[in-house]
Amino acid sequence: MKGLLFNMKNKNINSLSTKIVLSISLLSVIIVLIIFAVFEKMNKEAFYNIELEKVGLIANTIEPLIALNIYLDMPGNVNQLVLQLMENQNILAVKVLKHNQTIHEAKSKKYEDELNDSFIVKKRIYQPNSKKSIGTLVIIYSSKNYQELIHKYTKLLAIMLLASSLLFLLFSLYVKKLLLPLRKIANSLKNYSPNKEIKIPFASENNEIGLISNALNEMQEKISQYSKEQENINIFLEEKVTEKTSELRNQLYTDSLTGLPNRLSLLQDLANLSDAALLIINIDDFKEINDFYGHIAGDSILVEFSKRLHLMFETDNNIKLNHLAGDEFTLLFIEKPSKESLIQTVQKLLYEIEKIVFYYDNNEFSIRVSIGGTYQIRRALEKADIALKSAKKEQKPFLMYDEKLNIEEQYKDNMEWVKKLKNGIEKDKIVPYFQPIFDNVSEKCVSYECLMRLIDDNGKVIGPNNFLYAAKKSRLYSKLTKIMIEKSCKHFEHVAYDFSINLSVEDILSNDITDCIKQTIKQYNVANKIVFEILESEGIENYEEISQFISEMKALGCRIAIDDFGSGYSNFEHLLKLNIDYIKIDGTLIKNLDKDTNAQKVVETIVDFAQRLNILTIAEFVHSRTVYEKVRNLKISRTQGFFLGEPQEATNRYL
Repeated sequence: MKGLLFNMKNKNINSLSTKIVLSISLLSVIIVLIIFAVFEKMNKEAFYNIELEKVGLIANTIEPLIALNIYLDMPGNVNQLVLQLMENQNILAVKVLKHNQTIHEAKSKKYEDELNDSFIVKKRIYQPNSKKSIGTLVIIYSSKNYQELIHKYTKLLAIMLLASSLLFLLFSLYVKKLLLPLRKIANSLKNYSPNKEIKIPFASENNEIGLISNALNEMQEKISQYSKEQENINIFLEEKVTEKTSELRNQLYTDSLTGLPNRLSLLQDLANLSDAALLIINIDDFKEINDFYGHIAGDSILVEFSKRLHLMFETDNNIKLNHLAGDEFTLLFIEKPSKESLIQTVQKLLYEIEKIVFYYDNNEFSIRVSIGGTYQIRRALEKADIALKSAKKEQKPFLMYDEKLNIEEQYKDNMEWVKKLKNGIEKDKIVPYFQPIFDNVSEKCVSYECLMRLIDDNGKVIGPNNFLYAAKKSRLYSKLTKIMIEKSCKHFEHVAYDFSINLSVEDILSNDITDCIKQTIKQYNVANKIVFEILESEGIENYEEISQFISEMKALGCRIAIDDFGSGYSNFEHLLKLNIDYIKIDGTLIKNLDKDTNAQKVVETIVDFAQRLNILTIAEFVHSRTVYEKVRNLKISRTQGFFLGEPQEATNRYL
């Protein structure tokens, strides 16, 4: 009997209704305690802040008056203001300090009794219309009112929370009673199966329990029906998944503009082939169409061009057409044709494309293409792209990839130099070296040429011939030029020598570089020391822009030299059109000047012409005494070369 009673008690404890009642009771106690603690803390802080704000308001109100009277040296008025403050029953004491010295102090009779439970507010006193501190106002405010408010509020809150606890308890008991029918319904569902119908109680009652019972009966019918339809649903879902997979695959491997297979499709095809040939077709100067006529016009031409290509090869099952991206298309030869057949296909393709005329918005367009090809399946896309870039560089309509070109090694080498240059720029390893230039009459050093050097991680000094091409390709060239301008001007700010910096035509045509030059020579005040050497070997064609730059620089006090004069593009018209100060005769004429009579005649002509125009001449690459003596005999004004001085990190060797 005792065991039976124990089991019944245990079941009652484990029942959902009992758990809910216990949970609600426990939760109500926790909530009551939390609310009591939180509200008491929050309201204590609120009452405290209110009292504190009262004192702060009093201090903020009286501070300007006290400040004014202190500033005007009217202690009587300050004392009167302090006494007025003491009329407030909650103020226990007031102290006014001037420069940390107490000048007025007053205390109430309650000061000693209520001091321990008081607020102390300190307010800086500032000189009128100034942020200068001239003293401190200290107000000791009674917290008696605060303590009374807290006591009343705590008592009221305790009563309210006790009432809330009782309500929670009554609500828990009521919930337990409401849940009893649900327990009976749950017991009836213990042996439920989709194939077995059960009788759920309370279905006839006109309340929520009756609604639940009826809903469960209806659910039995729907579950039975659902079980029958499940097989058909699974079949339908499988069909939809297959359909969507095919749709997504089509989107993934198809170009949205032209409808042709895209780059991913090509890469997949290449991965599945053991041998093939590939052509990349690029529309020349396509960017100009987009720039002048808009991208809508460009897109319409791409769509039409893709259609024409498709028509050309739609009957050849061996060729697959792809649209890589933008203005590039590919032809993949699934079975590798002979080289002769491939070249014939390319020639026919070029011929057909030249005949195509595109129309858009009453405009006619003709296009040209460049084609790069590879006869190798391994890394085919990369090799065809290298061949395409080489074709464009050499201005040829078509090139096949050739291992002998060693283009990949060149690319790799350029990438290594770009990496080294970026590292050098980040670590401040791009530095100027200085090579002296000597006067041929006095034989003294008169100026220096600033030459760029890269110091690698091993401390090796590297000249620009190794990395300048990579710098221009990677757009690091302008950064290097700016570094040279900055460091050279800074070095010669306090050095009593002229110095020269090399500038390319590209530098001069760059507003960014010319702005940097103007700002830097002004910053270091070196306009009267600096000489800009314009590289004549690149060919000077932009006379108007170059002439404008020279005029601006000379107006600032700078001088101009033509570098590499006589290197093969020389034109004496430069000397007439451009207002220059120096000619640097190219090393190809100077290095064999002691032996080459033709070089001597050319140099004599240059020197004679320069002297007539009052232009100084400088011989570069003087490497031996015999060449140096010949330079002096030909009346060349100055000499530069390893024979007299190599480029050095500093200039103090010749000071």
